[in-house]
Amino acid sequence: MKKQAFSKTEDYFLFSGAFLAGILIYMMVRIGYLYFSLQLDLTDSLHRTVEQHSSLLMVIDESLMLSTILLGSSFYSARRLYFQNKKNLTGLLVTSFALMLTAWLLIVLKTGRIIYPVNGLAVATGDSLQMVLSEIYASWHLCDILLGLFMISWSGLLSRSFWKYSGLAIGLMQIFCTYFDQSSKPLPLLTAIILSTIWLLKQWRHLSHKITLNSVKK
Repeated sequence: MKKQAFSKTEDYFLFSGAFLAGILIYMMVRIGYLYFSLQLDLTDSLHRTVEQHSSLLMVIDESLMLSTILLGSSFYSARRLYFQNKKNLTGLLVTSFALMLTAWLLIVLKTGRIIYPVNGLAVATGDSLQMVLSEIYASWHLCDILLGLFMISWSGLLSRSFWKYSGLAIGLMQIFCTYFDQSSKPLPLLTAIILSTIWLLKQWRHLSHKITLNSVKK
């Protein structure tokens, strides 16, 4: 019994830590890419800007990979416990998250293409660099929409009105902000990043509490 209880406690801390770390790392990654997009908007040389910010790109690229692993594993662990009812919303939730994972991996690969020589291939330059950067930020556009859908579907599964409607509002804000032009996007998108992170952290606490209660019952 003690071993079983210890195992459940260990699983709880692993899940809780992975989910928390994944959310916080993802927030920093999004802010990093937002900052880099502002630098691209101000430059007259894409290649020089990429070179100047290569360290930043390396950090956020590897961090996004880590966040993908952490959030993917924690979501997999929580899906059966928490997302059991309202099958349509659950389907939207799982689908949007799965597509987000795919888009994150695409961003990781594309970012690596502009900072790492891979298998003897030189990093992207010239027109190829512009194309890769366009693909990266097109993927981020998709991620913002999917995150909004993910939050909207998750909020629909909640019973508390405040978190249900705040999740809906922030999810919609997350989607709409990604359509703003570059000159007006930074502040609304940064606000959406912060609010969505706060909302997800609250759900992390609730989810962790529910897992704890479930472990005690068993």
